[in-house]
Amino acid sequence: MIGITLAAHAGILRMLGVFVISGLKFIVAPFMSIKFGFTYSQTLVYTAVGGIAGVWFFYHLSHIILAVYHQYYTQRVYPYLVKKSIFHNHPITYKKKKIFSRKSRFLGTVRSRFGLPGIVILTPVLLSIPVGTFLAITYYSHHRHVLAYLAASVVCWTVILTPIGHLLHA
Repeated sequence: MIGITLAAHAGILRMLGVFVISGLKFIVAPFMSIKFGFTYSQTLVYTAVGGIAGVWFFYHLSHIILAVYHQYYTQRVYPYLVKKSIFHNHPITYKKKKIFSRKSRFLGTVRSRFGLPGIVILTPVLLSIPVGTFLAITYYSHHRHVLAYLAASVVCWTVILTPIGHLLHA
């Protein structure tokens, strides 16, 4: 009888778990991989490939979300917020007052002080891959190599975090 044993199923599920976690919250993935008993090289490969796949997925998803957002809000919502002025033929637009939270202030600080390099460096470890990729696309979509920079950042953090995880686990 040809089949995969229960241990092989568990190994595949653990590998997929590391793959998915590294695409969502990267900083947890190397430590989770080590906890699951994967070797040093397996941890490097699973976390790097999962992180790069997450960056690629959220890069393209962010483009789609922003395109839908711009199409919907610029054509459907904003015309209702525009009023004609009595004295001029120029429309008056009303903007909502921005409310800043601790997180939005932090993201604004990162963007203004460090720009694209700051977002790229902090995406895997502090911002999370979906949030960091969305910010990079939102603010720096005109840069040609944003996807390559984010993928390189994931690889660099994999090389940094995997030995740290193995040293702490030993």
